[in-house]
Amino acid sequence: MHSVSLNVDAATYLAGYRPDARTLFLPTLSESRVGQDVAVRVGIVGQPIRATLFGKISVVRRVGRPALPPGIEVQLDAPSVAAAGFLAMAARGEPVTFKERLPRFVHEAAFQVEHAGARVEATCVNVSEGGCALRWPGQLPLVGDVVQVKLGTGLFAPAAKAIVCWNQPGGPAERSVGLRLVAEGRAGRAWRALVARVAAAGARRA
Repeated sequence: MHSVSLNVDAATYLAGYRPDARTLFLPTLSESRVGQDVAVRVGIVGQPIRATLFGKISVVRRVGRPALPPGIEVQLDAPSVAAAGFLAMAARGEPVTFKERLPRFVHEAAFQVEHAGARVEATCVNVSEGGCALRWPGQLPLVGDVVQVKLGTGLFAPAAKAIVCWNQPGGPAERSVGLRLVAEGRAGRAWRALVARVAAAGARRA
């Protein structure tokens, strides 16, 4: 998966956002290709809000002109549509809240995570049906990186695939990452069951 991070001014974001078509054009030169999966970390200049959007690159314009700058067009996946809408609200100067996000619960546990061929033990901070936040040992993975989270300790415990949505360097003991789960089948069911158990146990909302 290709990853891009950029800040754009409000007018540029709104000009490139097509909610009906679920596409977003961003004026960033990229080595990516049409059809490639992409994670785009987008910020609006002058606004604190940032969001990671996922999708496939539908257009790569390497040479442009004043009315059509070079850049990439992203066909947003369904879960990213709401986040793109929040960014558009911020770009228009409207108040933005995140009440529509999935419930998130405080949950501390050790997860075995595989990234770039190496396994690390990361401490879970909170969970939701859509993903989790982890305190990360060592060098942080990049936004858009794919990791595997082992759900259990047994030999045949399922591993859920996840994509890094954000990373936070912090201090020596404060490095953390946010993961978006994309697991299906047995791993997806195991993750949803984990979140349900945490919620049923009365965990505090994060």
